[in-house]
Amino acid sequence: MVVITLLYAFLLFERAVVLIQDGQPVALVMGIAILLFPLLALATIFFEIRFGLRLANLEKLFIASGMEAPGYELRPSGRAQTESVREIFESIKQKLEADETNYLLWYLLADSYDKLGDRKRARASARKAISIAKQAGAL
Repeated sequence: MVVITLLYAFLLFERAVVLIQDGQPVALVMGIAILLFPLLALATIFFEIRFGLRLANLEKLFIASGMEAPGYELRPSGRAQTESVREIFESIKQKLEADETNYLLWYLLADSYDKLGDRKRARASARKAISIAKQAGAL
């Protein structure tokens, strides 16, 4: 997906340069507008890859910490059962209320949100975990 997006960005950039070199006012405005799209795509790719790498580092920190991974009950498909996730989610939330600066608990909370299908809150919790880990000097 990244390669396709980079190819798309390159082709748009090339088209923007051709329009800017045309010299006509409308072509110049369109070229500048089109030039912004590849830059936006490249910035988005950069931030998403950085987010993923930081989460991978958090996972390594979690494994190295020796904390026990939540034991979700799994369906035959391999997905976690909702009831099991809700129980573990509440447990993590209670632990987090006692220690809000524990980035590993925030990481587990993000994982629980993800397993519940709430991607927006999962990403917010993951961002919080990354932020706290950076402040603690762990990342």
